[in-house]
Amino acid sequence: MGKRATEKSGPMSTQQKRAKRFQQVRERFKNPQNSFDISPGMRGFFVTCTRGREQKSASETIDLLEQYATRLYPGIEEDIENEGETSAEPAPTGGDIEDEIAREIANIKSKSRPTLFRYYFTTIECVVFIKCHRMIDPEKLAHFVFEDLAKTKQRKTRYTCRLIPAKVTTSSKIDAIVKGAAEATHRLLADDVEPATFAVAINIRYCEDIKRDDVIPAVAAPLNARHKVDLKNAKYTIVVEVFKSVCAIGIVENYNTLRRFNLMTLFDEPEVKASKPAPALEAESSSGDSRANDVTA
Repeated sequence: MGKRATEKSGPMSTQQKRAKRFQQVRERFKNPQNSFDISPGMRGFFVTCTRGREQKSASETIDLLEQYATRLYPGIEEDIENEGETSAEPAPTGGDIEDEIAREIANIKSKSRPTLFRYYFTTIECVVFIKCHRMIDPEKLAHFVFEDLAKTKQRKTRYTCRLIPAKVTTSSKIDAIVKGAAEATHRLLADDVEPATFAVAINIRYCEDIKRDDVIPAVAAPLNARHKVDLKNAKYTIVVEVFKSVCAIGIVENYNTLRRFNLMTLFDEPEVKASKPAPALEAESSSGDSRANDVTA
């Protein structure tokens, strides 16, 4: 009958009820989902961002993609609705409590609105994956976004860095990557495509089974007969992003000109190299060529 009995039987104050309700919401959104849900066959966008801002980056990137998708594909939402598709299951949760609550409210308000993009948690810091609707070509949309942003010089994101289209997603096995790259680059071998320059850019995260020196020659081999390698100013760049058990592959144009599809550096002014004596220039040129042989993303 002491203090414990009094607390158990006594009425709960309004403040205590609010604290309990807040704690329940906090527990629901405290930890991000720990499962890795990206699987081969998905199409969308491989995104890098500021550490600890994965959820915020996903939210602002989806807003950006939706804005440009409705411009690139006028009437796409109506077309999806006519096919009988609406919003599907909610995206995996994770991140700040306020962001999750805001997203849940937005989902409730737009239950009948078709879902063009969905965020998938990767369990990797600074990396998110955004799946797009099958009617959307991620390569075409990504190029449309960066070409427009480069012209308007309007920064529309705060936490997002690189935005890479994932036209093909495979497992991280070398055979699957080579097959996926062949599928992604098939259009570059069409008869109506003129010979051009190309390069291969690759990043490997949390996957020790894959070596870049094995991937690059295998991916480039089918293109060598028709196109020429240019590591500095290639027209086409095959971007290969290996992360854990998955590999995302996409082709982008003017990769270096558009700052390697990095929304953080796209608006930076080009660096002006200071003039140096002739011997120093020759040494710098030689060093630069050596670094260029190691193609990175």
